[in-house]
Amino acid sequence: MGFRMKIAAALAVGALATLLAGAPAKAADPLCEVSHQLAAHWSNGYMVNTTIRNITTRPVTWRANVVLQPPGVIIQGWGGTFTSSSAQVMIYPPPYPSGGVIQPGASHTFGYVGTGSVVYPQVTCY
Repeated sequence: MGFRMKIAAALAVGALATLLAGAPAKAADPLCEVSHQLAAHWSNGYMVNTTIRNITTRPVTWRANVVLQPPGVIIQGWGGTFTSSSAQVMIYPPPYPSGGVIQPGASHTFGYVGTGSVVYPQVTCY
């Protein structure tokens, strides 16, 4: 392999490693299936919708965590109760209409409008 081919191969491997390292890891939750939709994106903001589906045979509840990249903020949210402490935002189920419970086979959607880099929530069902 010639010098130029070795350089090109090394650059390709480096680019692939960078791409893979930048992809967020998604851990499977044994109680629910989570899907994210980037509903809108513009130069300094975005809108995300997240749907949680109960895949068990018993009722579950949930919570979500968003760690924003400064100076990003969530400026509007729906389908949950949002609390923040610095760059970390916790999202809890709304008290109505279900009392925060997702029945077997049912789903719940929440979302938000944020500024800065797109950040998806990490959801935990229990």
